[in-house]
Amino acid sequence: MPRYSGYGANDSKIVDEFDTGYFGFNNRFRPDQLKPGVLADSRNGRMDLNGEWQVRKGIEVITSELVSGSEGLTLNFVLDDVGTPPVINNNAQPRIWASCAYSDPSQTSSQYIITAQNSEAIASNLETRTASKVPYPPSYNLGELSVLTQAFRQVILFTGGKTSLVWDGVVTSVTVDKFDIGKTYKIDSIGDTVWTTVGATTGTVGEVFVATAAGTGTGTAFSGFTKVKSGAYEQPERLGNDANNTVITNNVVSVVSDLHGLVVGDEIVVVDPGSTTLIVGETYFVAIVVNANQFSFFAEKNNSALNQVHFTKPVSQGVGYVRMPAPPFGTYHGGRLVVPYEYTVGSTPDTYSDRKTKDEVIFSNGLDINTYDDVPNTKQLTAGTADFIVGLHSFSDDQLLIFNRNSIHTITSTINISQAVTSLVTGEIGCVAKDSIVQVGSNLFFLSDSGIYGASFQDLYNLRGNEVPLSEAIDKTIRSINRNLWQNSSAVYFDNKYYIAVPLNSVDSSGEEVIATKNNVVLIYNFINKQWESIDSVPSFDYEKLIIAGEADNRGVYCVNSFGGVHLLESRNDATDRISSNPSGSNLITTQPIEASLTTRDFTIGTTDRKKWNTFDIQVQSSPDETSDFNILAKTTDIDYDLNLGNLASRLESGPLPENEDVSIRGRIGNSRAYAIQFTLNNFSGRPRIKSIKTSGGVSFNSTNTAI
Repeated sequence: MPRYSGYGANDSKIVDEFDTGYFGFNNRFRPDQLKPGVLADSRNGRMDLNGEWQVRKGIEVITSELVSGSEGLTLNFVLDDVGTPPVINNNAQPRIWASCAYSDPSQTSSQYIITAQNSEAIASNLETRTASKVPYPPSYNLGELSVLTQAFRQVILFTGGKTSLVWDGVVTSVTVDKFDIGKTYKIDSIGDTVWTTVGATTGTVGEVFVATAAGTGTGTAFSGFTKVKSGAYEQPERLGNDANNTVITNNVVSVVSDLHGLVVGDEIVVVDPGSTTLIVGETYFVAIVVNANQFSFFAEKNNSALNQVHFTKPVSQGVGYVRMPAPPFGTYHGGRLVVPYEYTVGSTPDTYSDRKTKDEVIFSNGLDINTYDDVPNTKQLTAGTADFIVGLHSFSDDQLLIFNRNSIHTITSTINISQAVTSLVTGEIGCVAKDSIVQVGSNLFFLSDSGIYGASFQDLYNLRGNEVPLSEAIDKTIRSINRNLWQNSSAVYFDNKYYIAVPLNSVDSSGEEVIATKNNVVLIYNFINKQWESIDSVPSFDYEKLIIAGEADNRGVYCVNSFGGVHLLESRNDATDRISSNPSGSNLITTQPIEASLTTRDFTIGTTDRKKWNTFDIQVQSSPDETSDFNILAKTTDIDYDLNLGNLASRLESGPLPENEDVSIRGRIGNSRAYAIQFTLNNFSGRPRIKSIKTSGGVSFNSTNTAI
């Protein structure tokens, strides 16, 4: 059948234009400027399956940690597909203030997400989907946004200007004889222990106290967060009594030193070898702590009878050691903890004064998070210019990257802090959100004033900022981010994709701007397609922190929301999100359909003439788990019309498309005359795969007469 209109001497040939696959979306250019395969908009969709667009997988709640009543559900029990997750009650403040992933290096299967609430923290086991309470010190309340970080097998809770807390990461109870003096514990079982001898007041189950001694008996308790040491730092003192104190036997050096305060692994330095073959300046590590007054270490030295020998812990390379200076966050780098140096530690515990300096860092002394070496002139980045530290990132080859608000710097040679070298990478761009910094191979991505920017290492030593932001294609979206809150943005890299949660302003149905008050969307960049893939969102839900965690099938992108708990993104095969987002609501867990949509580019048949649009064709396939349906809308440009083309079920006449079935549906548009036509699919039921969209039309006026 000839594909021509049936009237007039100047027939218009009907031409097909179509997209046979999709690999990204772009809202910077006009829809009629986009190339085939590029959408004008993609909401809650994925494009990594044979170039097809598909509704994303649903979100599953892992643990719901906030409830409105006075009673929390009893731990522990396992989450099933339809059951209620374990729930933790925290009446003092129904809010999650910080979160991080935690794994015990000695256990490959134990992966946790730790969340900090007002009066206690929660450890959510991602394998068993159970949750455990982790107490704070007695009478401690958090009450403000903070940062959780794992370093040296410990979890550290940073709150700027306040004494940091540290937890040993042990979620099982220990007997009282294993207590560490000064550590926080919560009583699990009474046993036959006299609890008042170890620091407890009432000795009842659930009491939180700080241990004053190790006890005896069968009582058990859980360890909790403990304040790091604060106040004046006692500089290293001489070790070794003023008498014959050291003997060497078969390469074992035994030292008598009253109240030495050492632990296994501490480094010591020889300062006076006496008549032994030890040498001044040699360093060793404590191997055995015999008791409070005696320790031993190994050394390849000749046997020696008792001698008077003296040692010391390593002394500062700068003006002296200080305690952890109440930093707002910290980063593990090269066996040290690096933190912003914003506060001076007072002589009285838990007291700090603002240094009025936001562009300096300070390094811990090796693996000791409580000791920091105050080395002048090696830690200041911008010499007091109008700039401040936003985030830190440990890169390879002993390179610490410092992201300032208006610049990026590196510090190298940190093995010896006094010889560390600071250099400027770029003063053209900076970072606005520390949690947006993500490393992908030799590239780093972060949110800046110019959008989501990148920096790449040209070789092992030279980091250069990229010229064009990664977010160029979605600049319209980037410009809608609420800049008053964008410092809270959070990003991760997983499965060849960059996920970044941002507070995105929107426009309601009346045209009024709605200002975002939280991270309400996730923008996703696909590194395989090298295109932005989707804007994900869930009504009344926030993505406060994105975290990569878990093992095997449990590994993925987790989201912690401020008023709910821990969720695993893209984990349900159906098109529903099962979330916890309102602790005061009647239903703690809610299930809602995914609000997905795709909008095509403008089809123009490669000409600026007015066309007559007459048909459309969509190829679609249902997922194996659900039937599929969706609405089909079209919009023409010059002349502007909104067209409702029905839905998939009405085109099939037999109802929604069955599971795993594919079909090509065709319908008439009605010879609408316009320059371009654009299609939108929305109100999805199920998770259909959109394979292609085609439309047909022809130039609507080929007469040689003058048009009126």
